[in-house]
Amino acid sequence: RLSSPRPPPRRSATLFRPQGRDECRRNHCLLIPRTTASDIAGWLPVERMDGSLLNCQVHIFSVLGWNRTVFMRGSIAIWHDTFANDAEGYSPRVEIHINIWRNKERNQRGQFDLFDIGLRFEEFRALRTLSISLPFEIRRDEDVSDLFEIMHDAPTLSAIFNETLAAGGMQDGGRTFSVSHTETERIQFYVASCPINERQISTIGSGVDRVSVITLSDEFFSRLRIRVGDHYVRLRVKVPIGTKNGFVSLNGPKDSAFLSTISTNEIIEFRLNERRNFSTAIRERLQANDCALIDISAVHYFLIRDMGVEMTQSHTAFKKMRRLEPDMWERYLENYCGFNPDKMIIYHWASFAPSANGSVESFTALATFRAYYTGSLWIYGLVIVALGAMGSATQGLFTGLLSIYFEGSSYGCADHNATTCGITIWNALLLILLIGLLAILVVMRRREP
Repeated sequence: RLSSPRPPPRRSATLFRPQGRDECRRNHCLLIPRTTASDIAGWLPVERMDGSLLNCQVHIFSVLGWNRTVFMRGSIAIWHDTFANDAEGYSPRVEIHINIWRNKERNQRGQFDLFDIGLRFEEFRALRTLSISLPFEIRRDEDVSDLFEIMHDAPTLSAIFNETLAAGGMQDGGRTFSVSHTETERIQFYVASCPINERQISTIGSGVDRVSVITLSDEFFSRLRIRVGDHYVRLRVKVPIGTKNGFVSLNGPKDSAFLSTISTNEIIEFRLNERRNFSTAIRERLQANDCALIDISAVHYFLIRDMGVEMTQSHTAFKKMRRLEPDMWERYLENYCGFNPDKMIIYHWASFAPSANGSVESFTALATFRAYYTGSLWIYGLVIVALGAMGSATQGLFTGLLSIYFEGSSYGCADHNATTCGITIWNALLLILLIGLLAILVVMRRREP
């Protein structure tokens, strides 16, 4: 849709849904291919009929009945609110660590993928609050947990940061401890807890724009400001298997009902501070509260998969790939089913600010995998039984029809062949029933990931 002939003060996007071609023409809509629309969302010059240029806004839209819908993948957004008297040179700055753990079990009952986010605050004196939006809905507050207690362990710290680190004694009433290098014993940073009363979880938006927001409160940052030095906090979000989110897309076989082992193509795409992928609710929140995206010094993104899952391609070369050390990661993953550290591989992507005062504006990492999962064996068994029964019913049906025909009654049942006719009718009904059952099983299986 083309609108508003004046240039905007900043990039923005709204949603317009014409109900058909006529309404699209009345509103001066321009159809843009799917692969192009994602790249030009914003403002661009458009040539008028008289040859003059008009600076117009491009709105991504969906037209009912047309196969032109553009679904943008979700992006994590991290923004902050600072004090009014924010002094120059104290702009909040953070290093971000992301871990996405894909569960090898695809049974949706009680199984979770894990999304861990760590924030190393390098400058936080002017911070009032920090908000993190996630492109999925957190349904229960208990699905978000603080990893402070788990991190108070030297092997776990060394595993997370890939360095030989030691945890110091508890401070601030058991809510903070220092982390130092084992060799030099020099303090590198402090790990701080973020209890429930110092963070809030909210949901904004509706429909496809519905996202969850985790906000670290001013009370949390007030406690951090007591000490000088970098501070680190790490949170975990449990994402139930089957929850629609902005990270994972699945493409399974259409004939999965007939397979005991299913080969699934998975696309895992992580995006951070990709402005064009922000939901409408996030855009409105940023504009209404006059908030700003936080400066990021570095992003470290780790994707952890089971060893039996094959990576087929990646949008860019990863920094490092290695097997997990089972002894070091055992404490970190205890009490979580479906994660076996000695049979998992970790992929590491990273991005760094171009200069000491620069910032990582956005970050994207995409990788595709081929995973093999055990299908629903009870459905597979029912399909096999149904196919066998269909064969038997078909044979009985045709045998009965031929018997009736050669006994002299092609269209009815005489007394001497009433039994044969009854068996034939039963086989016909059984065949119809089995065909319907098989169709239902196939449809049920195609709806599963």
